[in-house]
Amino acid sequence: MKFSPKSKEKKIRQKPGQILRNNWRMIRAVAKYIPQYPFLMILEGLIWGALNSASALFTIRLFNQLDDPKLQFGNIALTIGVMALFYLCAYIFDAWYWQYYNTTLFQKLQYNMQREMYEKALSVDLACYDDPEFYNDYVFAMDQARNKAWEVTENIGKIINRLIATAAVLGAMATISPAVAILLAVYAALNFILRNVSNKLSYKKTVEQKPMHRKNSYVNRQFHLADAAKELRISKVSTNLTSLYDDSVDEIVKSDIRYGKKLIWIDMAWSLLEVGGLMGILSLSLVQLVNGDIQMGGFAAAVTAMWNVSWTLSNLIERFQKFPEQSLYIEKYLKFLSWEPTIKSGDRIPDRFESLTFHNVSFAYPFGEQKTVLSNVNLTVRCGERIALVGYNGAGKTTLTKLLMRLYDPTEGEILYNGINIREFDLTAYRQKIGTVFQDFKIFAATIGENVMNGPYSDADRETVTKALQMATFGDKLNELPNGVDTQLTKEFCKEGVNLSGGESQKVAIARIFARKYELIVMDEPSSALDPMAEYQLNHSILDSANKDGRTVVFISHRLSTTRMADRIYMFANGSIIEEGSHDALMQLGGEYAEMFNLQAEKYRDKQTT
Repeated sequence: MKFSPKSKEKKIRQKPGQILRNNWRMIRAVAKYIPQYPFLMILEGLIWGALNSASALFTIRLFNQLDDPKLQFGNIALTIGVMALFYLCAYIFDAWYWQYYNTTLFQKLQYNMQREMYEKALSVDLACYDDPEFYNDYVFAMDQARNKAWEVTENIGKIINRLIATAAVLGAMATISPAVAILLAVYAALNFILRNVSNKLSYKKTVEQKPMHRKNSYVNRQFHLADAAKELRISKVSTNLTSLYDDSVDEIVKSDIRYGKKLIWIDMAWSLLEVGGLMGILSLSLVQLVNGDIQMGGFAAAVTAMWNVSWTLSNLIERFQKFPEQSLYIEKYLKFLSWEPTIKSGDRIPDRFESLTFHNVSFAYPFGEQKTVLSNVNLTVRCGERIALVGYNGAGKTTLTKLLMRLYDPTEGEILYNGINIREFDLTAYRQKIGTVFQDFKIFAATIGENVMNGPYSDADRETVTKALQMATFGDKLNELPNGVDTQLTKEFCKEGVNLSGGESQKVAIARIFARKYELIVMDEPSSALDPMAEYQLNHSILDSANKDGRTVVFISHRLSTTRMADRIYMFANGSIIEEGSHDALMQLGGEYAEMFNLQAEKYRDKQTT
């Protein structure tokens, strides 16, 4: 598991104009949610910039008064008093702003931006999750956008602060000693250049080492996660992992040495600049003090000014260098928000279900290998029928369900609801006609009632939920739970929460179709987590309920225990329908379906014998 230093991440270049536009657009986004925040951040920068400037002015005035032969205590006390009051007001504002107001604004910004992205996420085509690049940008946007918005605005305030402080110190020194001010400006320029070069090299090293550190993080995760503990103990995979760790650390060390050789010369130059600048300013100020060109306040201010300018410029460079990084995150956020779905809603409201027809439907997922998953599928489901779509895993059955629900649109052909193309219908109204339980259903960290209703739940829904759970053969388990339908599922937020088994969770998911009056029910592997007896009972319950209410049922499965009860069976293989008919007709045909059914029946007989 060797890692090559040449395998670096794709380099992204941004033009200065693009960086500025992205950061400006994020400030505008912040202002949309919290209009006062950019103004307050700039005000905070002005106040602290003025505070740093005032510090230099107070120092000059105080030392000049101490150096005055006609020393007057009242004047000194007044200077100290004004200085103390100024600092006190600034610190009170700082405490109010950062400890109270700023945190409140941050929560408000986070809430508004996150809600906006949640709403946008609901409109994102399911196909986007198949696109690694889009999905990565989506995750970045969800995780980082609000923090980057905050950082951009805060950064502006800090830059204003540093610029004001630097300009004020240089301006103050220019009035006292133009020569010292010029020397200080030259020192500041050289300091800026050296720190900029150093920071760029450090950034390049960080980018280069990111993949190596990601490998380290992966290895570290495997050694402390409980999920991997068993495999690590019963196999030799730990040898591969430690080899990966050793190789990546070796590459990190090589990278550190390579960049360290460059950085050490820059640091040496910076050290010489610091010592030379200090000695130069001290010597020049001392000569001017001895010659009477400046007073003691000017001398003290010149010394402290150098240290202030050094730190301020260093921080200023770091702030400026944040803009390109922030721009990359902002780019992903703006790209996510500007995305337009391809699954467009129509405006027709569907009537009561009569038929659903797949007419010459073919489909290939838009990303990856773009391999055809469904090819020229033709089938019709009529009101009141019980239809079974069967076939081995990977035959395309689940994809058919996604097309039916308009999570994707066909690559070719059309799907007709009561003879009308489903693209013409209002998406929400159309989907409310169809109750679907997917193979990869989701149980949420909520009460049983909320999970069954798959949304808001109130006491008025209690009877509906209880009945739905009983129809899904979850009644016995429900009676064991002290809190009944109010039981919290999963222990995510509640220690008293209940973790259901796979079969129990599946029954709760199936209860969702009984809790609402869906006219068409689609069950994708509805009993895959159940044993044969429980599967048989559940399927009978589903069909009995559907018969009483006159609902249409479509079963999708590779297990054939339910197919005897189907009016019509479609056998899928390699994305196409290869056989069609009733159970008896297909058994007489002696084709793929008959072979699959006999094989499964033989396995069940073997289990019963055992």
